[in-house]
Amino acid sequence: MKLDLHSIVSVTSIPAVRALAISGALWLAILVYSHYALWRNPHSAYFHSDNVYDLDYSIVRQTKGRDYLQQYSNRSSPTDPAPPPPQHADDTPTLCAAFATVTRDHPEAARYFSDSIGSMLVGLSPIERASFNLTVLFANSDPTIHKDFNAPWLSALVDHAAGYEGISDEERAELQRLEEAHDFQRKGVLDYIYLLDQCYRETRAPFIAVFEDDVIFAADWLSRTILGLQHLALPRDGHVLQPTPLDQPPWLYLRLFYTETHMMWENDDDWLYGHMFVAFGLAMFSTATVLLLIRQLLLQNSNRSNTYTSKSWTLGLRLDIPTIAVLSVIVAPAFLGLFFMAGKYNLPMYTLQTSGVGAEATQLADVGVFPMDKHGCCSQGLVFNREQVPALISYLQKRGRGQTDLMIEEYCNEAPLRRFALGDQVIQHVGLISSRGQRNMGSQSVYAFYFEEKREQEVKKKQKVALGGIDWPMLKVLEAPETNNSRGIKQGLGILPPMI
Repeated sequence: MKLDLHSIVSVTSIPAVRALAISGALWLAILVYSHYALWRNPHSAYFHSDNVYDLDYSIVRQTKGRDYLQQYSNRSSPTDPAPPPPQHADDTPTLCAAFATVTRDHPEAARYFSDSIGSMLVGLSPIERASFNLTVLFANSDPTIHKDFNAPWLSALVDHAAGYEGISDEERAELQRLEEAHDFQRKGVLDYIYLLDQCYRETRAPFIAVFEDDVIFAADWLSRTILGLQHLALPRDGHVLQPTPLDQPPWLYLRLFYTETHMMWENDDDWLYGHMFVAFGLAMFSTATVLLLIRQLLLQNSNRSNTYTSKSWTLGLRLDIPTIAVLSVIVAPAFLGLFFMAGKYNLPMYTLQTSGVGAEATQLADVGVFPMDKHGCCSQGLVFNREQVPALISYLQKRGRGQTDLMIEEYCNEAPLRRFALGDQVIQHVGLISSRGQRNMGSQSVYAFYFEEKREQEVKKKQKVALGGIDWPMLKVLEAPETNNSRGIKQGLGILPPMI
């Protein structure tokens, strides 16, 4: 049966068909846009795995970091330019930043640590660099086997770098045994405890950060971190400092890295997703109900004004029963499908920017800090509240072994303690090769999927804005008082009895 032009025009003049056509065009436009805009989200229907792991901004930072460290390399001739003066923390740092690094044999992986340090330091203003103490633990039992142990830039740029210090022969032997046995779930916990304890005892910094050695830092990492910590530790009402409410749990950390891999639709937490068939039924029923009510109101208004009730709307649309049926049974479910296809955290009602309620949440959101009491992964970069560090060390000592990031989350749930994150991550995890020289494809899931979209000039603007909001003198009130930490680092490892 052939359809002539007259038949086609007759069909398209039907209001329900026109409504379906217009809705279909809008649906396709949103679908095309979503393919363009949402392809980085690992839980959207538009995810492109082929290109999402390509490094872009990370390469920019990696290159700048390498050039920066190269300035401090040994001069091959007297005519070579002299290196810049050394840069270190001042006597009262706001932050203690600690790394544990182990030797990696693979040529590509061997540069992870130096790239981490280079990207961390390059582009910082003098006041930024002076604000944090940089501590490095070479976590091999023989630290001299690490490629960067005697690097010329180390003494010029790192405040303290060494192997294990202040531990007994028995403890050193135990660490060596764990290393040789590849017992990383035990040794990793001990190294984490060591770094926390080192920063806690050797500095008065009110914030203690622990980083993994295979990350890349954005240029604004420190300014935005300090600004976020300032608002967490010194909540304000306008310009007046406010005490933390007594019924509110304290906070443990500010997360600088998280991965969208763990931020997905969940049957338990997301009612619509967990009851999808009911959700589609509700979408159809509510759409039909609303449209029928609108139709009834229009009919009443037209009767009062004695107008022709079937008068066409714009584009020849009419809210007749067939049109309502098409919009309710076909169009509403189709758009609800787009809702689920977008991925949970691409939607305005779920995005981090709307997490939390109240004045504190609003002020924190203004500086890019959001609650993350769930779905926080992993341990690439956590900044801890100094007041909570002794209790965290004690907990890790008691647990003894496991995945450090999961243990910290379990501790927060038990305590309880609040957790926060920078919504716009300032760290990227680039380590695809393990310390044992094996390529670990599973680590691709530990990835900040939108980090590579950053552009250098935009990041520099954010850095400048964040620096302008930091009250450096006010942060000094958070410094811990001077104490006699004469007990030494031994007790921090957890091999001996835990600290009292």
